[in-house]
Amino acid sequence: MQRQNFIDSANAIKDSLSTVWIKAPDPNRPNLFLDSLISLYKVENLDFHSWASKFQKKSVRYDAGSLRSYRETWVIAVVLFLVLFFAVIRFFFPSELNTIVYAFYSNQALSKVNKEDTLFSSWPFIFLYLLFGLNSGLYLYLSGKYLEISYPAEGFKLFIYLSAVVVGLFTMKIIALRILGFLFDVQRLVREYVSVLYLSYFNAAILSLPVVIAFSLTSYRFAVIYSYIGIALIIIIFLIQFLRAGANILSNYKFPKVYLIIYLCALEFCPLIILFKALGY
Repeated sequence: MQRQNFIDSANAIKDSLSTVWIKAPDPNRPNLFLDSLISLYKVENLDFHSWASKFQKKSVRYDAGSLRSYRETWVIAVVLFLVLFFAVIRFFFPSELNTIVYAFYSNQALSKVNKEDTLFSSWPFIFLYLLFGLNSGLYLYLSGKYLEISYPAEGFKLFIYLSAVVVGLFTMKIIALRILGFLFDVQRLVREYVSVLYLSYFNAAILSLPVVIAFSLTSYRFAVIYSYIGIALIIIIFLIQFLRAGANILSNYKFPKVYLIIYLCALEFCPLIILFKALGY
């Protein structure tokens, strides 16, 4: 009985304490969180400039995009022209084009070309030489744009300038070879070597045309791949043909090897160094 009375009295004390310490909050008490939001976002006297200065400006906007780079319209037009130009050469001069391609791989076809000596004075020669210059000029222009090299000219004028530099430099090389052949009475030797050079130029233009087309039509993030492909292709073509011509010359002619070294430095490596230095590479 006493135990029951003790429990009842304890419950009564608990209920009385709950009414003292646990009760509904005062509705008129200050709300610190709400007051802080009001002070932060309230515009005093419509002074939006002062209000905006409270907020820190973001240095980096994650939702801000970057401008997308577009190719120039004339580049597409030049690519179409090069494709159509090669198609015209292939359509009107199929036998001459086949001879040039076969002579690049066959010594027998090369000997036939050297004996006739008429292929390199015909219209296919002029057209393929022009194709080589335009193709090389467009490749150098696209590489320069990727490397962000600055030139006095821009756009289509720069493309024409680069093409003219390539054609002019290699033409001067051929003229210098012809003059040396006349002075040293080795016209036949020079004629054979010049034929190999022409074949190298023309086949380089044909084989690098797909690379230039892909370079001009795909994204700039693939530019480094096409640059290396183009450089590797040109190096392989000229190295193979030079070794081919060198083996032929050394087997038929006897002369001091120092002359060969002087020739390589003066008329092979030097024009390429001048070309890359003049173009800013």
